[in-house]
Amino acid sequence: PAFASDQCDRLGALEADPRSVGTPVAFSAIDDPYALIAACSKALDTSGPHSGRFLLQRARGYLRAGEGTLAIKDINAAHQMGYPAATFALATANYLGDDVPPDFDRARALFEISYAQGAVWAAKGLSMLYDNAFYEGYDPQKSADWLLKFEE
Repeated sequence: PAFASDQCDRLGALEADPRSVGTPVAFSAIDDPYALIAACSKALDTSGPHSGRFLLQRARGYLRAGEGTLAIKDINAAHQMGYPAATFALATANYLGDDVPPDFDRARALFEISYAQGAVWAAKGLSMLYDNAFYEGYDPQKSADWLLKFEE
């Protein structure tokens, strides 16, 4: 990735983001979520084409601060902009039922969209989904196939 030029990128870059420009920051390593939220809010004031990335990274701050409703709002906004990692994040939320009702079918569709847009981590999400015995589409072979795509 390119070198992060913004504090939002330095504090909140996401490993699963194919458009990331910073060194990934593990969720557990976000020590000051309010600094991340502030940095990304400031970046959004002048972001132009980077709005999707800054919204997603700010959402990570909100999640870390326990503000799930605000996080989902930002993730949805970035997804509506066509930002692949936000679509992946929304798929993950739908799969896990984090701050939204669980919806495996929506998760599958969103994982597929984000994968097609270059978010390789979506293949891992699809692998987990197809390996879940509670999913109507449970299919260990599809799970294995998607895991191979992730590992490529």
